[in-house]
Amino acid sequence: MKKTNIQAKRISSPAFLMLAMLFLMARPAFAGLERLAFVASEGENSVTIIDLITEKSLKVLPTGKTPHAMAAAPEGKIFVNNRGSRDLTVIDANRLEVTATIPLPAISFQLAMSPDGKTLAVVYKDGLELSLVDVASNAITETLEVGKAGKGFEKPMMKHPFWTPDGRFVYVSDSVHDTLVKIDVSEGVITKKIPLPGINHYLHLSPDGGTIYAVNETTRDGTSVTLIDRATDTVIADLPIPLAPGEKGKGHHGNFSPDHRYFFFSNLGSSGLHVLDVQSRKWIETIQTGKGPGHPAISRDGKYIFVVHHKDGVISIIDLDKQKFIKNIEIGKGKKEAHAFYFTPDGKYFHAISAQDNLMVKIDVERLEVASTMPVAKASMFFAIKEGDTYPPTE
Repeated sequence: MKKTNIQAKRISSPAFLMLAMLFLMARPAFAGLERLAFVASEGENSVTIIDLITEKSLKVLPTGKTPHAMAAAPEGKIFVNNRGSRDLTVIDANRLEVTATIPLPAISFQLAMSPDGKTLAVVYKDGLELSLVDVASNAITETLEVGKAGKGFEKPMMKHPFWTPDGRFVYVSDSVHDTLVKIDVSEGVITKKIPLPGINHYLHLSPDGGTIYAVNETTRDGTSVTLIDRATDTVIADLPIPLAPGEKGKGHHGNFSPDHRYFFFSNLGSSGLHVLDVQSRKWIETIQTGKGPGHPAISRDGKYIFVVHHKDGVISIIDLDKQKFIKNIEIGKGKKEAHAFYFTPDGKYFHAISAQDNLMVKIDVERLEVASTMPVAKASMFFAIKEGDTYPPTE
């Protein structure tokens, strides 16, 4: 009797081949389901990795002292700025391991990844310098002095660095001299120093790419946003924030409406979100929030603004079209929230951290209520996100 090769028949079966093809086609979708949060704990000098789908902690990694912000490279490296030691911690986001510690000339305050993911910009808390780190080798390729530090300046000397979309230039804030410094990365030279009315915190690029909106922390009159023309690096206008009696000025972050008509300005010294009409350059509204609004996050469907606070335990929800306060969602009894937020890709959930309650909180966007909570380490003040092979911004 002739023997039949059943295995060969199975392998060549059209049905089997079809199933195999479907499996291979589905692999990217399965890979895309991975959703990890890398949560930096200033209180425990660590990064906790949480699976946001199962809501389980996977691993805790050691860092330098007081880890805060993070920047991710497309190849799968996450760089952690340590605000209590002169180094960066490098995490392999695929293997979930610490792979390197990069010595620094001073204590870093913030960092930003270049648009091509090849160079990391690092600025300092106790020095007026910009360091450029090669992502592939973890080596500092250059450290540039952007000003003379002097003595007696007790605040952080620099804040958030900002890359131009083409990756040619980095803008850094010099808090000692109230200036914005533009640096040509390839040449390693300062090309412009732009005077500001006070200490700058964060830079936002207008949707058309033509104007920098510089959110200033403190100015002589309180706080403001300075508009800078990208083509000439000159100040177009400085727009002071209207403050109510008893309010203090301390600008933090902002955001543009999806239709680009409005800019929302968060002032840590108030309990409101200030609305700027982009065309007229007039402040037209102040929307009620909790105390110390820091980050206005716009939902993926463009319906809501979720406001993260740094002096309150709530997330304020604002109707974006009506520019009206809807409700506060309590996420903890503490008054500090992490400087980060995240909407899931389907837009159904929003994540934030109540730092004094040691909780990551998941909010149902449709119901506008807390869906679940996940424990995190003490004083967790920032987190990065990994979605499959991508790393969406979290601030």
